Amino acid sequence: MTDGRTRRRRQNWRATQGAAIRLVGDRGFAAVTVDEIAAAAGLSRRTFFNMFPTKAAALFDAPAEDHEWLAALLREAEGTRPLWPALRSICTVFAGGHEDVLAVRRRLVGESPELEQYHRVAQGHVGTALADWARRQLPGDALRAELLARSAEAVMLAAFHVWQPDDDPAEFPRLIAQGFEELVPVFDLASSDSG
Repeated sequence: MTDGRTRRRRQNWRATQGAAIRLVGDRGFAAVTVDEIAAAAGLSRRTFFNMFPTKAAALFDAPAEDHEWLAALLREAEGTRPLWPALRSICTVFAGGHEDVLAVRRRLVGESPELEQYHRVAQGHVGTALADWARRQLPGDALRAELLARSAEAVMLAAFHVWQPDDDPAEFPRLIAQGFEELVPVFDLASSDSG
């Protein structure tokens, strides 16, 4: 259970990211200042910088709830075989929960190579979590675990780049599922995951 301070911090974090997404979505990245984001969230500039080091961080950093949700999905899939379909399920479910930020992030990544790099770093927690899970499923086979996890991460990234900001957000998880299906022949041996 979280205490009141943690709960307030999370609320402020969400309010700040929500304000950043809304303002940048309406006016563009360069036209919005940190002060405007902080004011829209009802916070001070100092509080903004206590939570986020940059304006880009306010747009791309994953909230604690994302980390917790992904961890829960991975825990539920512990011991599931075959591994490739399990990863597909985890990734499509996880991707489906980001409709509120997806279009703005995709538009920004398309406009700026610098922001694309920041997005990759900020979302790196997904690949790390998938790799940790795969290593637990395949103890003693580090290469195969890494191949599975990094391929799943690559499918998600490819789907993100194919999906366009004006597309239906439901199309994003569908593209991820399609990407996993495209790689089934490569990971056909995943059906013999014996651990």
